[in-house]
Amino acid sequence: MKKGIKILLIILSILIICGVSIFIINKEKIYEKKDIDKYKEYLSELKNNSDVHSKLFIFPDEINKDNVEEFQYLKKDGLFDGSYLFYIIVKYDEKEYNKEIDRLKKIKRIFNGFDKFILYTEELKYHTYITICDGMDTFEYALLDDNNKKIIYVFRQLFNSNNNLKDDYLLKYKVPNDKKDKNSIGFNMYYFYDEFGVGYMEGYENK
Repeated sequence: MKKGIKILLIILSILIICGVSIFIINKEKIYEKKDIDKYKEYLSELKNNSDVHSKLFIFPDEINKDNVEEFQYLKKDGLFDGSYLFYIIVKYDEKEYNKEIDRLKKIKRIFNGFDKFILYTEELKYHTYITICDGMDTFEYALLDDNNKKIIYVFRQLFNSNNNLKDDYLLKYKVPNDKKDKNSIGFNMYYFYDEFGVGYMEGYENK
């Protein structure tokens, strides 16, 4: 009996080692999607992914693919959380540009009667609307290129963006203390934080 248990433990150990080895290999594999015709499909996929800590309100539901200058969707598996980079650069005419800025201004989340609004800053190279800058390597924002009537929309969660996103498009912003979530080091518009700093994504109305 003892011999049988020993053999079983050896088999289990081998299986665990193999599983960990496969995970280590796979977690470095980056899945890339660049088909602009599937933009809405990819966006919906991310919105419905429980591993993604965002509802991606910053991104337009509809786009004219002829106006898209760059688009990329990258993801990588992780032990606890996946890594994602989803960004698109859209060029607008003046009327469309102003209409899209008006949409961004109005983005908010309602938590049982409490309105949580999008952040806006003019401190950076581009005027920027921010829905996530949580201090834990997750970001979601839109950069306004007024001179060229372009908007750069970015969602990045735990993804090392070296060589995938221009340095100019990385968000280098420290959320002011009066804009931070309660007992938090950053800001996430999609979460309501209680007095203990615990964030809840449920119990809200869609808006």
